[in-house]
Amino acid sequence: MSRRAAETLIQNGGVAVDGVTASLGDSADTDTQTVTVSGRALPPVPEAVYILLYKPRGVTSTLSDVHAERTVRELLPPELGYLVPVGRLDKDSEGLMLMTNDGAAVRKLTHPSSGVEKEYLVTVKPNRHLTVILTEGKKHQVRNMCKERGLTVTRLIRVREGTLTLGGLKPGEWRHLTDEEIVHVKT
Repeated sequence: MSRRAAETLIQNGGVAVDGVTASLGDSADTDTQTVTVSGRALPPVPEAVYILLYKPRGVTSTLSDVHAERTVRELLPPELGYLVPVGRLDKDSEGLMLMTNDGAAVRKLTHPSSGVEKEYLVTVKPNRHLTVILTEGKKHQVRNMCKERGLTVTRLIRVREGTLTLGGLKPGEWRHLTDEEIVHVKT
């Protein structure tokens, strides 16, 4: 469920840790404590999964959107489990997108203080190619920066995030991160 839905559930008394109703801000160790949601024990935490995906143009980087023709969730096989995108790429952009079930990694990588570099290759009119590197992205930031300079973005590809790169992936392809890449993502 979403964070907001979880907060509402906690506020309404629907979550307990070792039989004691939880409050917002409480923490629990699911290895040593029993957490129940609406009276049912949580299943064991699945092993962390880290996927590097080449998000194609025209695909929305959310998990569900009634207005989206396709979402990133549809690009991955269901047996990978519930994975969330780390950050966003707008529908008209393409490129590197990390997907994981590791909530701590998502929070770390998306928080502005992380300073994780994101590198974009940008094609603009008049016909030029730019490389843009950001450490904190805002909605349509690269497109807006180009527009302020009289340039129109015709293609925007995220090619790097931190130490992760697209490598030889093509739009719609994905792969598991290597052990070494996971260490970089988690630290």
